[in-house]
Amino acid sequence: MIKRIILVRHGESDHHVRGLTGGWTDSHLTALGERQAHVTGERLAELLEGAESCLYSSDLARAAETARIVGERLDVTPVLDADLREFNNGEAADMTWEQAQEIQRSPTEPLVDHVPYPGAESWRMMNERVCRCLERVAHECPDTAVIISHTLSGMCVVHWWLRLGPEWWDRIAYDFDPCSLTLLNVNVFGERTISRLNDTRHLAAAGSESEAGAMPGPAA
Repeated sequence: MIKRIILVRHGESDHHVRGLTGGWTDSHLTALGERQAHVTGERLAELLEGAESCLYSSDLARAAETARIVGERLDVTPVLDADLREFNNGEAADMTWEQAQEIQRSPTEPLVDHVPYPGAESWRMMNERVCRCLERVAHECPDTAVIISHTLSGMCVVHWWLRLGPEWWDRIAYDFDPCSLTLLNVNVFGERTISRLNDTRHLAAAGSESEAGAMPGPAA
């Protein structure tokens, strides 16, 4: 059984500073985002010293660019997997938040099956594809997996680790700042734990924290 997951949100991206939706908007890292990725790679090298590790990433540009920088520091080639992508926001991709609000659908019940934009997916659909990837990761990487992903798909990673089903989507949420670290471990009792959540101390020490806050709505 996999012993540890280190979940990393990608670095600051240009959609954060341009007021665009996230999701499948295929934005690139800003200059600050690149610095954050370098700092995060250094911190991961410290955390992973002596551990057998694998590196997996969403294939969206902002995550893949973060993974490339981190992978160079760890001397590991990242595995890019589309199943780790952020929430598919359909026709809202590449739109401003104001434009996306014009096509956003009113919530329906159950919320886990709500499709907020034309051509988008539901929370359940995203959860199923992310969990499908994690089952592969658990089989391929017996010790520590570094996973570079996004906000909502990162929530899927935490829920999978804690064995929480999709019905928990409207009960628990997590904040993930750019290039934050979330450590998921198995403790001495064999229990799956969250030992750190949204840790940005490595960025603060390097003066590289992002001021771009999460935007409202799905797939921030």
